[in-house]
Amino acid sequence: MSSVDKNDKHQQRFAALQQRFFETLPSKTALMLEQYQKLAAGEHTAFTELIAISHQLSGSCGTFRLPELGQLARQVEQLALSIQHKTPLDSTQRTRLEAAVAAFEHQMQQVMTAGAAASESRVITRQEPEQIWLLLDNSSLSDELTNQLSAFGYPLQVFTSYQGCLQSLSSQSPALLYCSASLDAGGSQLFDQHQLLMVMQDKRIPWMLFSDQDSFSLRVQAARHHAQAFYVSPLDVPAMLGRISDIVEQQAEAGGRVCVMDDDTLLAEHFALTLQTAGIDCQVLLDPESMIADILQHQPELVLLDLHMPTYSGPELAGVIRQYEAFKSLPIVFLSAEQDKAQQLKAMAFGADDFLTKPISDAQLVKAVQVRLQRSRELKNLIVKDSLTGLMKHSAIKEAAVLEYQRAKRSGNTFCLVMVDIDHFKSVNDRFGHAMGDLVITTLATLLQKRIRRTDKAGRYGGEEFLLVLPECASEDALQLIQSILDSFNTIVFHSSAQDFACSFSAGIACSSQGFDDAESMLAQADGKLYQAKSLGRNRVLA
Repeated sequence: MSSVDKNDKHQQRFAALQQRFFETLPSKTALMLEQYQKLAAGEHTAFTELIAISHQLSGSCGTFRLPELGQLARQVEQLALSIQHKTPLDSTQRTRLEAAVAAFEHQMQQVMTAGAAASESRVITRQEPEQIWLLLDNSSLSDELTNQLSAFGYPLQVFTSYQGCLQSLSSQSPALLYCSASLDAGGSQLFDQHQLLMVMQDKRIPWMLFSDQDSFSLRVQAARHHAQAFYVSPLDVPAMLGRISDIVEQQAEAGGRVCVMDDDTLLAEHFALTLQTAGIDCQVLLDPESMIADILQHQPELVLLDLHMPTYSGPELAGVIRQYEAFKSLPIVFLSAEQDKAQQLKAMAFGADDFLTKPISDAQLVKAVQVRLQRSRELKNLIVKDSLTGLMKHSAIKEAAVLEYQRAKRSGNTFCLVMVDIDHFKSVNDRFGHAMGDLVITTLATLLQKRIRRTDKAGRYGGEEFLLVLPECASEDALQLIQSILDSFNTIVFHSSAQDFACSFSAGIACSSQGFDDAESMLAQADGKLYQAKSLGRNRVLA
């Protein structure tokens, strides 16, 4: 589906949500009137329902582009809260509340007469780049990079002129541009290509600079134009590949996974759709009692909770989430129309991390969520990521294996664990040095991260040993994937002062369909298969 078709589809969904909300206004207004009439008749318990419905409307009306109606609902809520515990109601209090309810009803009638607000463009677009572009006129370097990048599965497009690249940028956007500082044809210099640089900046295209010469002035110009990296001939290809993988992975992670729970289902669907159009995978949680199972299934990076809900409050649900060891660091943000700072702080004492106030615009919601996702990843990476490879540490990847075993047991889905170990790694360190050994490790880590799915997980299990967790994956699929990665790893050439060389690895696969009692026994099976592969001559995958 093209980006235009996606935008049209999202726009239609926004319009449908708007219409559904519009159609609920009369019944919600009738409920507000009914509760006020009960109060006027002396039924003091009606305060609870009146406050709940007015609170809900104060948050949702603004989101659905009816801000005046939302402000009137907030007035009803605030008045009701201020006199809720005063009995009996005096005539002045009752008159003020009656006037606020009447004002809301009158405004609602005007809205219904005028019709739903005209639908505006709400789709927050995002680029979905796929290719890596090489802008080089050095054919030997271009060929080497093409071969190496192809081993990592990157789709490529090669340009030999700045003008040709600029023309393609008018209709496409790469994931990353690897660009030469100068081209021999006509003595062209990159930093003289003002239009090309402007388009790259406008489209926010990550790029790297390659130069035959190193100079401080050239580095300053590269920094001035936001180059992600600067490489000088002779090029350290594996190191550059690792940097490319980091940049592409950061772009892939720009989305994220979010769960949202709100008793106003239409509002929750709107929040989810808004985040989805910005590339954030968002799921609406409908049943509080199945919330934990849903969170385990979706594995969000952030949870948005309404504060005031009828059966269980947001703080109560946040407290339940924090009872689970796996969710101790899961960010929880309250998204509520509650404006009382004391109430906000009181609610956050139950384990939430932040508070966003309704109504919130679509752009503000997306930006707020993106900022919190990015910060959460940064903190999580400091805790769980291996400093050399950027993969999960031993404890984190082992915990991921245990969680996936539990999740698969509940869902009945099949998953695989894969143990990978670099062949003859000691001889690499002995012959070429530990720095080169580290480069081999990081290159394989990069290859693994690039070739697995976003739902898969990879970790450094030991020195040169890795563990992969592959959800919803059959044994034959895991075997095909790991064999493909092995074939690619075999083609990568490492350059040392002594000689060029290549490496291989051995791998063992354990599949949950074999009926293991726990994750530990699966790990033991994968490890056993790995050492069986080693004993049979290495450079192979066994399941």
